Amino acid sequence: MSKTSKELVEYWDKILDEYETNMGLPVYTNNALSETELQEYLTMNRNVLEKTSPEDCAQMAYRLGQYAFHLQRTLNREQARFNWAEETIKDVICGEINNYKGYGYLEKSIQAINNNERAVALNSIKKHAKQRMDRLSFLANNIKNLSDILLSIQRNKVKNGT
Repeated sequence: MSKTSKELVEYWDKILDEYETNMGLPVYTNNALSETELQEYLTMNRNVLEKTSPEDCAQMAYRLGQYAFHLQRTLNREQARFNWAEETIKDVICGEINNYKGYGYLEKSIQAINNNERAVALNSIKKHAKQRMDRLSFLANNIKNLSDILLSIQRNKVKNGT
C-alpha cells in the first residue's frame, strides 16, 4: 500500500532531520524558548533595560539569537515541505494535464489537481506550508535585530561602566 501524503511529508522530514543531525545541528524541537521568557524579552520597556546588567543583556541577546535560529530553521522546514509538495504535484498530474482545456499550464494544472485525490492532498500540504512560511517570514531577522540591539546596549553599559 502506498503512503499517504502526510506520511510522505513525515518521511521526508525524518530524512532531512537526519541530514541536519549529520551536519552537526541539534535535533529539531518546537520548544526553543518558553513563551514567558520570550514575552519578557519582547515587551521590555526602557526602565527595565536601564536597570539590566551588561551580563544580563548579553544573555538575553544570546537567547534571542537562539530563538532567531530556531525560527529560521522552522521557516526552512516549511519551505522544504512546500517545495516537496509542489514538485510531487507536478509528478502526479503530468500524465493528466493535457486532458484539460485552458489557456496555459496554470489553468490546466488547477483542473488536473482538483480532479486527482492525491494532488488535492498535496496541494493542501503546500497551501498550509505557504501560510506558515508567510507567518514566519522576516520574524527570524526581526528577532535577530533585537538580539543585536541588546548586544549594543550591553557594549554601551560596559563602556560607560553601568
